[in-house]
Amino acid sequence: MRYQSDYVLRLIEQMGQLLRDALDRFGEGETGESFDLAEQVVSGVLELDADLVARLSPSSLAALLDLHNPDERVVELVARALDLQASIREREGSLIEAGVHREQAQAVRGLLDARRAN
Repeated sequence: MRYQSDYVLRLIEQMGQLLRDALDRFGEGETGESFDLAEQVVSGVLELDADLVARLSPSSLAALLDLHNPDERVVELVARALDLQASIREREGSLIEAGVHREQAQAVRGLLDARRAN
């Protein structure tokens, strides 16, 4: 149990730092680098290739994340990273891709709502 707890804490620390870096880059107008960093958060948590993650439907993404059964803080990091990806795509004018990322983030946040309801 301690090993799993240590793993989750390291994951939160690493992914949290990536997300902070992504947000900083976004604030500086560096959308490409910011998107890549946010993408690393999502693919890193799921341990899947970023291209595969990008093709997942919102419900499939949430189901995979739920299978990993991560800490709620990890789920929130993934949702925030997906929201950032959506904001980047919106800024670039890619509204369809932005909508997909928003729907993915909403599905991921749905995991939190379901867990809190139980």
